[in-house]
Amino acid sequence: MLKRKKNNFSLCLLEVGNIVISLIISVLYALVFLVLYSPYSETSWFGVAKSDSFLLTTTFVVVSVLFLILSRTLMYFASKHLVKLTYLKYSSWLLAEIILIGVFHAVLSMVFVKMDNFSTSYIVTKSILITLLALGVPYVVSAMWITIKDMSNTLLVTDTANVATDGEAIAQNIDIINIADNKGVLKLSIKLDNLYYIKAEDNYTIVNYTKNGILNRYMIRCKIQTIEDTFSNTPLMRCHRTYIVNTQKIKVLRHESDGFYMDFDFEGIDPIPVSKTYTQAVVKRFSGENAKKNEEDNM
Repeated sequence: MLKRKKNNFSLCLLEVGNIVISLIISVLYALVFLVLYSPYSETSWFGVAKSDSFLLTTTFVVVSVLFLILSRTLMYFASKHLVKLTYLKYSSWLLAEIILIGVFHAVLSMVFVKMDNFSTSYIVTKSILITLLALGVPYVVSAMWITIKDMSNTLLVTDTANVATDGEAIAQNIDIINIADNKGVLKLSIKLDNLYYIKAEDNYTIVNYTKNGILNRYMIRCKIQTIEDTFSNTPLMRCHRTYIVNTQKIKVLRHESDGFYMDFDFEGIDPIPVSKTYTQAVVKRFSGENAKKNEEDNM
């Protein structure tokens, strides 16, 4: 049975456009919050009306915004090349941003503002708390908004017994792949056995499958990350930044001087490359399947 992967990190949060939107929302909310909060705080010097606080305020805002831009840039590249982010790691990263900005505010307060009536621990703690209120709220709201918006873009990969484009019932033992576009509209319904590979091209994916023994291509407006995010415990596997393959249709996994390649059991399909990022997982998958097949043959 094809099931959707559970507890999977939402890759939409790491898309460049959504990172920019999240930063803009967070910065605007934080500025409004601090302007409204400052008159009622005994330790806040944030403001632009007073000449003695204008330069300090400007310095704090500019440095904080530059720090957030640098932090999200590092997060983006780290998630692409170094570490696979989870919700816990993502949340921890955002919390670290809040703490560092809060400490920066506390340092500015203690160095440039006379606060002899307050202890260092009090100033640091309150600065972090206020930063949490100023940035934590938009962080959560923007993340929820982006995730909910992306739910409509989720590609449905399911095992169903009653869906077919011609209206006929499908046998219970046949896996059907239902593919929808970014708006959730069902565009293609095919047997898993007919699906060979899916290729990404910008914001589109091209599904390569056979119909009546002939290779067909179907273009759908949907990102390949969205597809990868939906399947678990299925023959569909990501092997490259651009490709997802049906491992049941692979005839040979071969190792060349420049890396691994997959050959299909259908003539006319060019070999699919395996990138270094996915090599270990692909080799492990095929080693396990070969061992299982040998065990079944010896029974």
